[in-house]
This record gives sequence, structure tokens and C-alpha cells, in this order.
Amino acid sequence: MDIFVEQIIKKKMSKTDILVFIGVLLVNFLIIALLAVYIPMILLPALVGIFALDYYLISSRSLEYEYSVTNSDLTIDKIINRRNRKKVISIDAHDIESLGKYRREDHAKQSYSAKFTASRCESGKDAWCIVARHAQKGNVLVLFSPNEKILAAMKPYLSRQVAVNAFGRN
Repeated sequence: MDIFVEQIIKKKMSKTDILVFIGVLLVNFLIIALLAVYIPMILLPALVGIFALDYYLISSRSLEYEYSVTNSDLTIDKIINRRNRKKVISIDAHDIESLGKYRREDHAKQSYSAKFTASRCESGKDAWCIVARHAQKGNVLVLFSPNEKILAAMKPYLSRQVAVNAFGRN
């Protein structure tokens, strides 16, 4: 019998998101002031373009992540403002070398060929992490915020040692 489980989580607003918002507002104010002083006849069409660009830039900071487990494959997609979907990574559970709660100090001295953050918080707070061998990307670290259904769907496909380290002896 095939297993299919999915979960969508919304990324919380971070300091970077707030800085982007403030930066967009400051640049807008500067552009509008310069246009009003030097080229007032194109101010109205420029305002329309500026506000359209602002909407696009600010709304693109609204991110969701979709985790889907199909048999032994974990796929993580990034959904940008519910209008655009990009594949972050796809990992076979058999290739997972480590799975557990994320602790920054455990991974500070490790080197990874790629690191993917697909969790609620950019900092990895309350996130799980996967260390896996990926065919194209090499040794990767993935931070994500799975629920119990996602973890339970992955568990049968993990190696025995990885499952014991992540979930204990059950």
C-alpha cells in the first residue's frame, strides 16, 4: 500500500522581512520625492508602477512550505504568496544519515555542501533537521517543521539506527 502525507506550514515574519519592508518604503519615498521635484509630469504613471512593484516585492516575502511524503520520498516545496511554487529539495528516506530536533551547536562545526531552511522560523527554532546524502547536492542539511503525521510516514523507511536516534526504541 502506498503512503502519501502532506503538510503546509507558513513561515513566520523575520527581521529580514521587516527590513525589506522598511527598505521598500524608504526607497519609494525617495523616488516619489525626486520625481515630484524634477519630473512632476510623470509622477502619476510612476506611482502606479512603483505601487505595483511594491506589492510584488512585499508579497513575495509571504512564504509557505509544503512537505509531502510519498512512500520513501520526502519532497519540500516553497510556495511564494500562493502564486508561485518552487521545489526546494527531494530526499529519499533511505539516504537520511541523521534526523532529530535541530540544535545549532550540534551543526556549527559541521560542513555541508548545501543547507536548506524550510521551517516556520528562519533561525531553526523548534525545527527538526535532516542530514542526508543527496545525489546532486552532496551532503545536505535540511531544517523543517514537520508534524507527527509526516514523521510517522517517514519512520518505516529510515535506517534502524536513524529511527532509534530520532524516536527512541518504540
